[in-house]
Amino acid sequence: MKDLLAPSIMCGDLLNLEREIRIYEEAQADLIHFDIMDTTFTKTTMLPPMLVPMIKRATQIPVDIHVMVDRPERFIDTLLPICKDCYVSIHAEVTKELQNLLKEIKAAGGKPSVALNPGTSLCLIEEVAPLLDMALILNCNAGHGAKQDINIQMEDKIRRARALLDRAGRQDAMLEVDGNISFENAKKAQRCGANVFVLGTASIYRPDSGVVENMQRLREHLAK
Repeated sequence: MKDLLAPSIMCGDLLNLEREIRIYEEAQADLIHFDIMDTTFTKTTMLPPMLVPMIKRATQIPVDIHVMVDRPERFIDTLLPICKDCYVSIHAEVTKELQNLLKEIKAAGGKPSVALNPGTSLCLIEEVAPLLDMALILNCNAGHGAKQDINIQMEDKIRRARALLDRAGRQDAMLEVDGNISFENAKKAQRCGANVFVLGTASIYRPDSGVVENMQRLREHLAK
């Protein structure tokens, strides 16, 4: 499967989001990663769901929504009308309604995904794996800015996640990684089976060069 680059728009210029989107278009981004947080599962807030339809009107780049909200079943009615053609990642740690939520996302035209913090076992997604269009493996806890590298344990988790999806008959499902995805960490994750990379301050938003140049450099790095 093709590697997909998903710049995280919350790392961009929040006062000039449309200009940021035009930069992503120039860089030929595959997805726009969109984080939703409300302090119930993270320590901060980011970004309002009302921005999703605005982004969809402004560009043809698909949106990749990462929901970091406790008990997302309370939030699903806000999400369903805006999730068509979007990947939507729900954290397995925060709901007892995971299967139902994934089915509702699918019925609304979205692409259901499950997200897992580094310390969360893959067994939580084993039963719902056949429903998944993607799985999201975090390299640091949701909403946490820790700058940690992908270590041996995380490499093993990514490999096992890919194997789990394949065993469930979802060889077509994407495997996304997020959290300090530097050039080196992206390559490590790719070797283990990841093919969607959330990009932020560790990669494309570095002060030494621009987003377009950095995304091209990363593509070349992953192609080696």
